[in-house]
Amino acid sequence: MEFWLGLYGMQSPRTYPRSLPWLYHETIRHAVEAERVGFDGFALTEHHFWYDGYCPSLLPVLAAIARRTEAIRLLPCALLLPLRDPLRAAEEIAVLDHLSHGRVTLGMGYGYRSEEFEGFGLEKKHVPARFFEMVEILKRAFQEGSFSYSGEYYSYEDVAIHPKPFQRGGPALFLTAGSREATARKAGSLGMDYCVPAVMQPLSKVKALIDAYRDAAEQAGVAPGRIVVATDVAVAETREEVDRIIAEDLKPVYAEQLVAFGFLHDAQGNPVSEIRPEHPVWEILLNSFVRGSPDEAIAHIESFRELGCDVFVARIVEANLRSERILREMRLFAETVIPHFAQGAGR
Repeated sequence: MEFWLGLYGMQSPRTYPRSLPWLYHETIRHAVEAERVGFDGFALTEHHFWYDGYCPSLLPVLAAIARRTEAIRLLPCALLLPLRDPLRAAEEIAVLDHLSHGRVTLGMGYGYRSEEFEGFGLEKKHVPARFFEMVEILKRAFQEGSFSYSGEYYSYEDVAIHPKPFQRGGPALFLTAGSREATARKAGSLGMDYCVPAVMQPLSKVKALIDAYRDAAEQAGVAPGRIVVATDVAVAETREEVDRIIAEDLKPVYAEQLVAFGFLHDAQGNPVSEIRPEHPVWEILLNSFVRGSPDEAIAHIESFRELGCDVFVARIVEANLRSERILREMRLFAETVIPHFAQGAGR
């Protein structure tokens, strides 16, 4: 089982304002430390037109990390592919793959924010179809020689990108998705690796999505890819410290971000402007987190491994980026949790 660290958005939220140069510097520092302590991958996330500076351009940050590290895999998780030109994206990914000597694993997603689609002049209803055309274009662009393609949104005649990626045939591709079964089935039918975000999802829902993915792969007659599961982690040696992490880091940021992103609505369907302490979302969130002592974290991650999880993404970081606390959690997780899954299981 592999362990990736992320997702770093390099944000400066209202609750914890930070300078962006400091955030970028700290993100690179954390990647270097993640490699040193034994994580297999380091993941960044992106959004656009967001008030807190949410990083809109992952590849330059990953390029900076590539020059400071030697072995850890570099992961856009997710690159919002429909917001880009497919050939330009293919070129930039290929360059990053060379800068890292073949350490890119490419996580891609549709995106979901209407503000982003409107900002880039896209109709939301066409985004999924556009996305899967782009996936096919990337696959062809990464192969040797030139290619042609004729689709509903993109058409090319005898084109080739240079350079080709460092990895022959290009980086491994995985689809990062939400809670929609249709998306899980689409990833399965294509044999793509598949990332299940477990935040706010009960284990039964995670299982249902993985089952749908595998069922679609079987029906399509293709081998299923790897299963990636991602959720927040709050791990410490004492319950008091875990409670402090949740109270000081997780809850304030979620209280701001869930409202700002418009995820929660009242009984009339209107977005809520404040999440009160008694709101049921807190119980749902906390139950989906990997939290507690190292032994409790191991037990929770074991439940994902039993579902066939190949990679666990530990979101130890939150938008406030309380740097030294995150580094302590990272080291504790690497020293106590990761070795359990390496013993007799392979990584």
